[in-house]
Amino acid sequence: MTKGRGENNSTGGDILRLERMIFEAHHGCTRSEREEGATFTVDVEFLLDLKKAAAGDDLAKTINVAEAYVTVSKIVLGPSRNLVETVAEEIASTLLARFGPKSVRVVVHKDRAPMPGPTEGYEVEIVRP
Repeated sequence: MTKGRGENNSTGGDILRLERMIFEAHHGCTRSEREEGATFTVDVEFLLDLKKAAAGDDLAKTINVAEAYVTVSKIVLGPSRNLVETVAEEIASTLLARFGPKSVRVVVHKDRAPMPGPTEGYEVEIVRP
């Protein structure tokens, strides 16, 4: 996977990104997190070969980003989980199974959590082949 936007992709694949999908959801370990909810921002990066899709101008040969968005939203808005790690893992495994990219990178950011001091939240990033 790419290390970040704008850096060279040494893996030999193409990248398709869905960025800053925003959801209000109720994941967390504490009762207050589950009751109050939080804003979750999700970024997904697919590594795949886009040559055939581009050459044929064919949606069937790429990932339909609208369908990918719906897949992510069903997970984030679905049953509450204790851990953001669990949400990220479920997103990654579901996208891999459904769309079949070479790999997927998922970042899930939660805007607030019970911390002992001020923070803008935290995030989990996972990469799965």
